[in-house]
Amino acid sequence: MSAPTPAAPMKALLSNWASRAASTVPPASQNYEPLVKNVLRQRLLSRTFLYSALFCWTLVILTATAGRGGVARLGLVGALISPFFPRTLGLAFIIWISGVVPVLVLRKVYLTASPASASSPSGVFRDALNKSSTFRSLAVYLTSASLLTAIHVVTALVFDVRAGRDPRLSLFVKSRKHPYYLNGRLLYLISSQISLAAFYVLRNVMMDRLAVRWTGSMSARAMNEIPSFMLARILTVTASALLLTAMGTVAHIVLFGCARAIVIPFVFKLPVLSHLLRPFLAHFLRGPFALTLLTRHTGLIFRAFMLGFLTISTWDFAENLFDTFVAEPINVAQATADPAVTLVSGTTSQDLYYKHFAFAELAQFARDETHAGSTRRVALFTDQKYNPNLWSAFAREALLTLGRDYQLLLRRGAPPAAAPAPAPPAKKLDAPPQIPKTPFIKEPVLKQKSASPLHSALETIASDGSVTAALASTAEAGASQIPELFRSVLPSQTKAVAETAGAAVETVKKGEQEIMQLAALPGKWKGRLQQELVAQSPSAVRRAAARLERWWHRERVHKVVEAALPNRKLDGLAADALCSLVCASLTEDRYGVVQRDIPRILEALLSFLGAVEDYQSEIITKYPVPSPEEMGQLNAKEAAEMQELALDLARAGDALSEMTDPLKDSIVRIVRTFGDKLSAFKFPPRTARKLQGFVDYH
Repeated sequence: MSAPTPAAPMKALLSNWASRAASTVPPASQNYEPLVKNVLRQRLLSRTFLYSALFCWTLVILTATAGRGGVARLGLVGALISPFFPRTLGLAFIIWISGVVPVLVLRKVYLTASPASASSPSGVFRDALNKSSTFRSLAVYLTSASLLTAIHVVTALVFDVRAGRDPRLSLFVKSRKHPYYLNGRLLYLISSQISLAAFYVLRNVMMDRLAVRWTGSMSARAMNEIPSFMLARILTVTASALLLTAMGTVAHIVLFGCARAIVIPFVFKLPVLSHLLRPFLAHFLRGPFALTLLTRHTGLIFRAFMLGFLTISTWDFAENLFDTFVAEPINVAQATADPAVTLVSGTTSQDLYYKHFAFAELAQFARDETHAGSTRRVALFTDQKYNPNLWSAFAREALLTLGRDYQLLLRRGAPPAAAPAPAPPAKKLDAPPQIPKTPFIKEPVLKQKSASPLHSALETIASDGSVTAALASTAEAGASQIPELFRSVLPSQTKAVAETAGAAVETVKKGEQEIMQLAALPGKWKGRLQQELVAQSPSAVRRAAARLERWWHRERVHKVVEAALPNRKLDGLAADALCSLVCASLTEDRYGVVQRDIPRILEALLSFLGAVEDYQSEIITKYPVPSPEEMGQLNAKEAAEMQELALDLARAGDALSEMTDPLKDSIVRIVRTFGDKLSAFKFPPRTARKLQGFVDYH
């Protein structure tokens, strides 16, 4: 009989209906941010670099034409051909590389979307000193100014000598007796550029120039508007550069005079430095620094002024271009296969800069009234490829963005409170069972023979016996209770020890007092010196110093409001995009995906609007402004302070309106779109009361 054939192994049937887990929305770092970076790179190369290079070329053409005698000497043909000379193009390129490229690279590296939170100039300056970007910016600007100074000196030595003019900008003065004396004209030019660079960095710090200026963004413009825009920007840059250069030149003249009249004579009194510096700087000790010295060097001062003006105008024009093009709206989703996925992915970015672009483009996407725009919104509402779906991911991110800034407003711009320390672990209640132990007997186990009475008495009165020990302890306790008057009967050794300890304590106390006096000495000298300067200064100088100190430390109300609402423009875009999609969902949401989120969306918008309005009322109550009749009864100083306060309150109102206007517009559009259909939703009592006000009004 044959053996049975073994059965075939069982195998599962493959099927295309197997359940598959839906993927999440792609992160912004992979889907959206690379597209935005590509657009920004193109703007930097094709627009910012190009326009700034053209500006440098124009400056070189104007200065070269003026240096060669103008159009009258060159002729019309020469004036038209000279811009294309190799030396003109090469000089413009070198100036662009030295003055523009380092500044733009610095701005690109330290670009941020978070503005400064300080409310006074002193606070802004103090916060800037704690940032590494401030010192690196100073190093970059000082290096750029030094390079531009070197280019100017070399150009002057080459072209002015050929034209028969001596610029007198050599490194050493022409003296056979003292061949190593440094040229004072060159030192003045270098120090002027350095002081202007430091002055320009201070201005950028006070203006918070590294933060993005969203107000300067341009929307889609017609081509015929760009020349007028560039002309206006060139005029603005020219005016600001002239003013800044004039202020910097005056400040440098004062500083250079103090250095020549005070610092250098003091340094030459030092034993070591005087021998090292005398072969190079001894000629600066001859003659005092007076106003007549300025009249003999007006040409040098004018040269330094023009060089500083060209340097600052080059920097300022490049930075203005950068501020404009980094804030201009970006549309990248239309070129992708699924614009809705790209935009929703962009809203999840951790960088507020990219998040701003994503919400701005999503607001345009939600307002698109074309058939293609409607089709894309329908695809967004009916998406089931992702978990959570596109609408849920977007609504969650938008509400989280609004919620974080809502909490920041409730804290009035303060950082969140630190988390409490974790509680110590609780002790275990169930202790392990105790094992009974047999007590250890320290006495002899065997019975001892009893001692004789004479032996016991001798042991008791011995030096280490019980009676002696009791007497000693009793004596010490009694001595501690004896009054101070009768303690002279104590042994002399105890008294000596007490006196030595007291002397040591007094010595330590005197040392501590001397250290405290030495630590407080600089503050006392500073205060006394300040009092003497105030007492000896004229009244006009004291008043000017008081106004300057008040301006430096005065808290700006609009800065306080801006610190409480730092992302108000982003929040306005998020509310706009959210409500636009909600309004479009009435006719384009086939399955009612959006309608279930309408109550919490309206609750979030109304809560945020109520918090902003409460804050506005708080600001008005905290900083009252007198009426025009009351203003006329104030003196000049008080009236000026009230005018400053009124201006700050107006700016604070503008900042608050940047948040309240989008919120109100969003709520009004939802109310107008849904109308009576809102009665089908359930709202909390507080939200319902606020919403009823909008319904009754509209």
